[in-house]
Amino acid sequence: MPLSNALSTLSASLKKKGLSISATAVVMNMSFRIIRGDGRVQKLKVSIPGEAKALSGSHEHVMDVEKQAFEQGYAEGERIGKEMGEKMVETIVKRYDHAIARLAETHKALADSMEEEIVRLALAISRKIVQRELAMDPDIVSAVAAVALKRVSSHQSITLRVSRQDFGRVRAAIATTNPAVQVIEDTSLERGDFVVDTGQTHLDGRIASQLEAIGHVLFDD
Repeated sequence: MPLSNALSTLSASLKKKGLSISATAVVMNMSFRIIRGDGRVQKLKVSIPGEAKALSGSHEHVMDVEKQAFEQGYAEGERIGKEMGEKMVETIVKRYDHAIARLAETHKALADSMEEEIVRLALAISRKIVQRELAMDPDIVSAVAAVALKRVSSHQSITLRVSRQDFGRVRAAIATTNPAVQVIEDTSLERGDFVVDTGQTHLDGRIASQLEAIGHVLFDD
């Protein structure tokens, strides 16, 4: 029986007994206030299983829909969050790799620059040391020139050019060991320098040339 018909039937029955009623519908039960002829109020609760069951079923359905929507929303949010996190990590890793690569390039360039400066400094120091040794022992250039002359000893015409500072000492030393060699003073040469010419062979014994050759070898490595 519909809920409205049930209320009408109950109200008519109570009126025959001199009573009146007011009703309020609740999800599971019906609550009534019965007003007696003497003015007193009596509360009466009536369960309506059919209507309550229908309402309860509707409520459970709504709860299920809400739960399903929540779970779907949570899963979607979790998926989106995971994708965003992965993209963020990927971006950070790429930036890190780029920074490391740039750092490696900078380090290599700095190392190469420092290596060249160190080699140049070493060559400059070596030149100073050689010049100091030559000043302390002028006979060194004569000994070194004698070694160079042995390499061209098979040639008929040999010329040895030396600096003004070394000319007298070298000419005297070479005249004893290699009398056929012509010793010539060359003002363009510095102390310790010498140059050997045979017409076919040219030996550059200048200190600057020797250090430059050493520098080329070191820079190529």
